[in-house]
Amino acid sequence: MSKAGLSNKLAVFGRYGYGYYSNTTFGDLNPQYWMAGVAFRDLLKPGALASISAGQPFIEGNIGNATQTNFEAFYNLPFNDRIRVTPLIQVITNAANQDTNGTIMTGTLRTVFSF
Repeated sequence: MSKAGLSNKLAVFGRYGYGYYSNTTFGDLNPQYWMAGVAFRDLLKPGALASISAGQPFIEGNIGNATQTNFEAFYNLPFNDRIRVTPLIQVITNAANQDTNGTIMTGTLRTVFSF
């Protein structure tokens, strides 16, 4: 039996991006985006993977009056060597960079069968 340390069970991830679009309907745009989160391996069951993250996919002051923010959580659960089920919840605030748009909540249930 091997001992798995915290580094084998926990991961921190992130990304950042920057773009440039010239001569659009809104003028020249320099959008940025980011996402960050944590993942937990073998949470509650060996082979499982859980993650929570947050990010802003299009930060640009010339479009809209707010910045859209996405929150996501999932749990990838293996039933056996051939079947995995992943429930996912996503919450989106200020959709399309508009503060008048309500909060969007989505749920997904993905099942993967491996042959």
